[in-house]
Amino acid sequence: MLGGMGRIRFCASCGARLPRNASPRRLYCDDVCRAHAYRDRKKAAQDFVLGLMLAEAEWNGDRGIIRLLTCPTCGTITFAGGDRRSDAIYCGGTCRSRAWRQRAARRARRSA
Repeated sequence: MLGGMGRIRFCASCGARLPRNASPRRLYCDDVCRAHAYRDRKKAAQDFVLGLMLAEAEWNGDRGIIRLLTCPTCGTITFAGGDRRSDAIYCGGTCRSRAWRQRAARRARRSA
């Protein structure tokens, strides 16, 4: 370093400045940003695999797989298994609750 001035580096996740004495290999400002980046990478890899599976199912005309890979409430691509239950139907709790409320409203209309 010339004259004690080093290159200013920033966190790869949030953009905050890294400390001057940070290791050249350091990418993130703290453990929170490192964990956030890890989750983002994991989600991106999972989305890529799901996209490939969905594209292959569309190419083959396999409607059953397409139906299994999409949330019936919002249409988001989902994947049962891995970090989710193997029999998961909805993308999350919000869609599961929304579907239940829709079913309950239909039952109430039929019985009224």
